[in-house]
Amino acid sequence: MTLPLNKTFQEMTAVFDELLSSLSTLQGLGSLDLGQCGEGKLLQEALVSLVENYGVERCALFFVEAGSERPVAAVAWCNGTLKICSEGGNACCDEVPPLEAAFVEQVVRSGEVCLCDDCLADDALTPLMQEGSPRSLLGSPLVVGGERVGVLLLAAFEPQRFGAWQQRFIPLFALFLGQAMMSSRLLHNLEKQVRERTRQLENVLRETQELKERYQSLAMVDALTGLYNRRFFFSEGALLVARALRYRHTATFVIIDLDFFKRVNDRYGHGMGDQVLKDVADTLRNRLRETDILARIGGEEFAVILPETGIDGATELTERLRKSVRDLVWTAKGEDFGITFSAGLAALPAPAEHPEEQDLGRSDMLEQLFSQADKALYEAKAQGGDRLKVGAL
Repeated sequence: MTLPLNKTFQEMTAVFDELLSSLSTLQGLGSLDLGQCGEGKLLQEALVSLVENYGVERCALFFVEAGSERPVAAVAWCNGTLKICSEGGNACCDEVPPLEAAFVEQVVRSGEVCLCDDCLADDALTPLMQEGSPRSLLGSPLVVGGERVGVLLLAAFEPQRFGAWQQRFIPLFALFLGQAMMSSRLLHNLEKQVRERTRQLENVLRETQELKERYQSLAMVDALTGLYNRRFFFSEGALLVARALRYRHTATFVIIDLDFFKRVNDRYGHGMGDQVLKDVADTLRNRLRETDILARIGGEEFAVILPETGIDGATELTERLRKSVRDLVWTAKGEDFGITFSAGLAALPAPAEHPEEQDLGRSDMLEQLFSQADKALYEAKAQGGDRLKVGAL
């Protein structure tokens, strides 16, 4: 009775060992974080789990594409050290032994699990054996997403290394590996789509912001000269005048109109007329302070608000501007020509001695300044132009 019991116990122990090895192998595969590792890392770790827990000398994975097999990962014991390689990264993947290549082709043709108990006893494989070639081979198709994509190969140096248990387990492991690969691909494709969608949204937001800024710029900037336009000038000018009234500061309004500008367009063309407007705008802008507000408010008409500047200082400054513009020279149709401007000025009244006497609610003050400056400009024009006049509230 002792011998049968011992045999039964040994058989149970062997089955338990196989079961433990299988569970450990599957646990190693299941513990991988698919979100943190790419497919190459996943394949390497899966093969390492097989070699370490299943007691084989070599595992390799082949992808089948266009009727040919290419190795993508391999793990093997080499002089007591575990050697890991991936496609293109090591000779054990770049150069496939003829024995393995022939056996993988056999698995691909059959589409089923294939076993070679002893390569020395196989007439087709024996001529392909080299020094150090394995004696036992076990291969299983690898299926990903319902499609047969490759072959999982196990190799051992001793003959008859793979029994019925391994023949049942390896297809199961290949199934789990295929599902893990499918999940990894779906996850990374989803992450890629999310990144691409995020990039597209960021581009849309950036373009929207640029478009918004562009429209905002168009809403307050004159496209030809780059100066503020009429809308912005009167909006911002009203605030500036209101602040000047509130704190009893000075400010002066100036209207500038180019003399006989129509003659430039008629004689030299509108293109030259546009160039004159741009050059005059640059001249005015370069000679004003950053705190001054300069705008183009009409075809050849410009307006300036000079904060903290009384009528005397504004008159002196406007006279310098007039001389600077008069010094400009253009050439067209073989002729040199220049241009002059006329200007009308109007300043805020001197601050009252007593704040209560100052009407802080006069929201029409800017319009009154404009009206008085415009009347002064008309007088300057009536007297032949190229001069400035001062109006009074």
